[in-house]
Amino acid sequence: KELPKCAKNDCPNLAKMQCPVCHKLELTPTYFCSDTCYKAVWSQHKLLHVKPGPLNIPGFKFSGPLRPWNVTPKRHVPKEILRPDYAETGEPKSEKLIANQKSIYVNTEEEIEGIREACKLARKVLDTAHAAVAPGVTTDEIDKVVHETTIMNDAYPSPLNYYRFPKSV
Repeated sequence: KELPKCAKNDCPNLAKMQCPVCHKLELTPTYFCSDTCYKAVWSQHKLLHVKPGPLNIPGFKFSGPLRPWNVTPKRHVPKEILRPDYAETGEPKSEKLIANQKSIYVNTEEEIEGIREACKLARKVLDTAHAAVAPGVTTDEIDKVVHETTIMNDAYPSPLNYYRFPKSV
């Protein structure tokens, strides 16, 4: 069996150890090459240690078997990835600025080529998400696949924090 890559984004090494907390909580395994890498990302990684479970809404009477579940924390985006203006605040300022314009902006050839590249990446991410869909796979697991695929391609997952949306899909 091939060893997975270390979960620390800038580490090229193969992993030798699994996060013991992920293992204990029966979460999707996360692997690291060393204690050094594990400790380096611990402050962000520990946010993933939320055991999913149904939300308890006191006084609300559910009509059927479906229940809302806890939302896991927002996933980390490496600092070197270019971020949209809403990445920190959740407010797309540039979008609001152009909302009241009366003219239509015409993209340059260079911008159109950038849009084509973005569309190719979006197709790749959607195909990866589609491949992850199966009975028993949670939407949080699909979100992780989408997030990691986007990050591996040096891109920002556009839904993440758009109007404070907490997920990548």
